[in-house]
Amino acid sequence: MNEKAIKKLRAEHLRQADAIRKLPDYARQTTEFSIEYNIARELHRARQHAGISQAELAKRLKTTQSVISRLESGRANISVAKLNEYAIACGGHLQVKITA
Repeated sequence: MNEKAIKKLRAEHLRQADAIRKLPDYARQTTEFSIEYNIARELHRARQHAGISQAELAKRLKTTQSVISRLESGRANISVAKLNEYAIACGGHLQVKITA
């Protein structure tokens, strides 16, 4: 691909990204995704810090490895009660922080 084509594609990409950011629901969706991603990342970190596999954690929580995988990827909703169980199974505790 030549440089002119690359510049054209880059400009189109930037135009599309700008149009997406201007969509009415963009800010809310971005915030929701960020929250879900951060929770999933913390779940994964907790398990790794505990030094256990998804399969071992699944046994401790009486569920399946695929459920743990979905939780850690952000593809599943999790209740506060389940977050607490997850934390305990990893040898930790749940801490919630609200910032203004």
